Amino acid sequence: LLTKRLRTKKGSSERTLSSTRALREAIGTIRLHGIRMAKFCRIDFIVQTIKHMSKICKSNTLVATDSVRLPSCVNSLGDFLMNASDFLREAGGSAIAAYSLSALEQYIPLFLMQTVRNIGKDCDTPSHVITLNGIESLDRSGSVLYRDLKTASSFEGSFWDEAVASESFERSASFVALLELDMDELEAFCRNHRNDFSDADYKLMFVMNGPRRMGNPTRYIALKQRMDQR
Repeated sequence: LLTKRLRTKKGSSERTLSSTRALREAIGTIRLHGIRMAKFCRIDFIVQTIKHMSKICKSNTLVATDSVRLPSCVNSLGDFLMNASDFLREAGGSAIAAYSLSALEQYIPLFLMQTVRNIGKDCDTPSHVITLNGIESLDRSGSVLYRDLKTASSFEGSFWDEAVASESFERSASFVALLELDMDELEAFCRNHRNDFSDADYKLMFVMNGPRRMGNPTRYIALKQRMDQR
């Protein structure tokens, strides 16, 4: 808008006003720093999201036996997303807020799936085995984060993609649900949905202990051999 106002029409041609060179340089400086600020805000959103979600796998709610509770870091992440979105739109405008929040509907489900992987690698002792209440807590965490992120992204000019968000969060929910299957159910799911997740993810599920199964890596090896022979 400012750049357009630096030009004036004379007949069919345009000439740049010679007296506005300093203003043009100022506009270039504003644009440069605006891009830098947008990139900084986007990185900060991602870092803060990782910082909050990295605490989930250490939460006592995952091994709770008495009730289902959300990890406190999930609620604090939701508050951060909504408050930061409001602040950025007020201080920097909708464009910077939209760029900062963009693609989080893909990143957060990926971070949630990585949380499940971390849980699977840390379940060697009975005190670290996730409970059914803990699995329900993870599932609700995904739903709460979907709701809070959608609320934070609900403004004009947002890059929120409902189709991508639904697909990403549904995939992470399916991955979380694998934790509560017994060994027979896990084998059946792997056989019927082989391409849903990677071989490494399925192997981890067979190796880890869960509330309804004991890890059995040889069973996965035998299943994979049978499927490869088909």
